Amino acid sequence: MSRLDLSALGPVLQEMLMGDTVRISRPAGPPVLNPETGELEPVPPHVVYEGPGAVYDSSQAPGVVTPLAGQPYPDDPKNPYRLLTPTIAPIAERDDTITVVHASQDPTLVGRSWRCVQPSGASSLLVVRVTWLDENNETETR
Repeated sequence: MSRLDLSALGPVLQEMLMGDTVRISRPAGPPVLNPETGELEPVPPHVVYEGPGAVYDSSQAPGVVTPLAGQPYPDDPKNPYRLLTPTIAPIAERDDTITVVHASQDPTLVGRSWRCVQPSGASSLLVVRVTWLDENNETETR
């Protein structure tokens, strides 16, 4: 018996869904002392990926989850954003910063950033990489 191979769907979904350019960056080290100002300054982040991707907000249709204890609770409303990247993209790590560099449809996405709240998902039936995000931007201005 042959196993189910979904890898052919990845390029199709990338073409259909991932019209934006996203950047995944992570801290390159601890802050360094600027001898002129006497202030600690952050080191420029290390870019681990810049390429096709999509950020989407899944908070439009919150669901209810029933855990083993039988007590219902709502889906996590604090982290409604997800990042989609091709499977060839590196796995985003906790606290990586995701920034939209180019948006194909919504120009208000350009420059917005999110923090990775957990490493990208892994699965035996992986078609695209999915990463949970927490927005870094002020929501009152949007």
